[in-house]
Amino acid sequence: MKRSILGLMYLIQGMRNAGIAVDSRLASLGIKAEALDPSSVIHPDLELDILNVIGKGVKPEVGLFIGQHYALAGYGPLLMLLVTCNTIKAALESGIRFQGLTHLYGSLGMKYLEHHVALIYHPSDLTTEMGLLRAQCEISGTYKFILDIYKMMGLSAPFIRVELPFEVPQKIETLHQYQKYYGTDLYFGADQAGFQLNLDVLGVKIPSADPITFRIYEAKCIAEIERLNSEEDELNVLIQRVQNYLELQQGVIPSMAETAHALNLPERTLRYQLQQLNTSYKEIREQLIKHKALRLIEYKEYSIEVIAELLGYSEPAAFNHAFKRWFGQSPRRYGK
Repeated sequence: MKRSILGLMYLIQGMRNAGIAVDSRLASLGIKAEALDPSSVIHPDLELDILNVIGKGVKPEVGLFIGQHYALAGYGPLLMLLVTCNTIKAALESGIRFQGLTHLYGSLGMKYLEHHVALIYHPSDLTTEMGLLRAQCEISGTYKFILDIYKMMGLSAPFIRVELPFEVPQKIETLHQYQKYYGTDLYFGADQAGFQLNLDVLGVKIPSADPITFRIYEAKCIAEIERLNSEEDELNVLIQRVQNYLELQQGVIPSMAETAHALNLPERTLRYQLQQLNTSYKEIREQLIKHKALRLIEYKEYSIEVIAELLGYSEPAAFNHAFKRWFGQSPRRYGK
């Protein structure tokens, strides 16, 4: 199953702000952060390969700072869904239901206690340095997400008890950084991350609740989850690798030489091996652009001019011409 690229993009942004030379590390993979397509999805194996390069040598504790730079803006339909829920309980349940659209790599759930409810997050890996770094980032980012959602809904943030699946920091300065961010009701050594709220919070009405808008964005979230969960075509591994790499980009799609470099293959070898599979870089590239064009038009969030730019066309007319060649009608007519 592929997932949203948001987690990777926010991680890159946070690492930049932490003073880590992430752009030079990305360049070694043939990737430019500014060219990443926020609407794209990424295969977990490719994402892990990228993380192992950009996160090498970064202490897990830095994730506390990195996660604070995760933002709501990129969540589109999911964000609108949450702020139009009727109650906080409904918003939490919707967030868990559609967690596949967030930055999270682990799993999110809810646990009811006698007087409290806990939003539980199970990290996918706490045994490696990279796993710990990712967990720190995602837990920190989730806490910020909760506070930002409350602020956006016009509500006062509730009192939250925080439990972390990490050892108590040895340095007192580091411990103070955790307490400054999460508050003093903070506990280490838990089996998973937990954000505990008073049960009374669940019934709080959301000021921006709107049943009609909620249903509209619920349908969009369902469609996006289905896209992420859809089975990948049974393609040759090399073709899939090329597709996965090109899927990340927006604007000017990388050249064959750049793609070969990113895949650690000589360009001639890539060309020859694709020929043996009865395809070519040009065919794979065009199929990807066609797929992205349909997805962006059906999303109904961008103008034709913006879509043309996102797909790397210098003029909307060139995009219109290509679209008519592919589908027999103009993109504007198709989108109606």
